Amino acid sequence: MHTDDPAVAEIVTFISGEVGVDESLLTPDTPVAELGISSLDLIETIFKLESRFGIEIPNDGPLNGNDVTVGTLVGHVAELLAAQKAKSA
Repeated sequence: MHTDDPAVAEIVTFISGEVGVDESLLTPDTPVAELGISSLDLIETIFKLESRFGIEIPNDGPLNGNDVTVGTLVGHVAELLAAQKAKSA
């Protein structure tokens, strides 16, 4: 997933390393399940994202369900990071 946004690039790199999937396979429309990421792996990755970036990802948000895409995951984390940055500014 190519992006000029450094925050998004960092999120993608982090996810790639955590789930052991090459970054080139992380496209916005790819369901995480197609990458071999089970629902348990997704929850674990979300916890690690929270810890790494100092954010809280709500359980009832867009990442709740079986049809989560890489774009949804990355976009949601990027939005939370942007909101956090705006609060601290």
